[in-house]
Amino acid sequence: MFGYFVAWVLYLASVLGLWCVYRAGIARLLPASWQAVVPVLVGSVLLTPWPIDADTWWPAPAIIAVIFNALSGFGIAALKSLLPILLITTITCFVAWFMTRKSSINR
Repeated sequence: MFGYFVAWVLYLASVLGLWCVYRAGIARLLPASWQAVVPVLVGSVLLTPWPIDADTWWPAPAIIAVIFNALSGFGIAALKSLLPILLITTITCFVAWFMTRKSSINR
């Protein structure tokens, strides 16, 4: 259990590090309209949880589950792990579109 907690802390620290690298350098290369959207989409892909196995619900990053299931040859399990990522990304895009639409109407 402790190792699992340490792995999550390291994973979240690496996601935060990627976000800092994005803000410090990569964001300048993108158009202004994309600068707020890209970190939200990448964050939703990297931080979507999915259970490790069917017996217990210890959440792991879904992208890691997709990679491990795909490399193990479990195609259906990889697709099952990919569905929450697609759902969260779709919801994130819809909310971002709605917020930008609402802000453009108020101008």
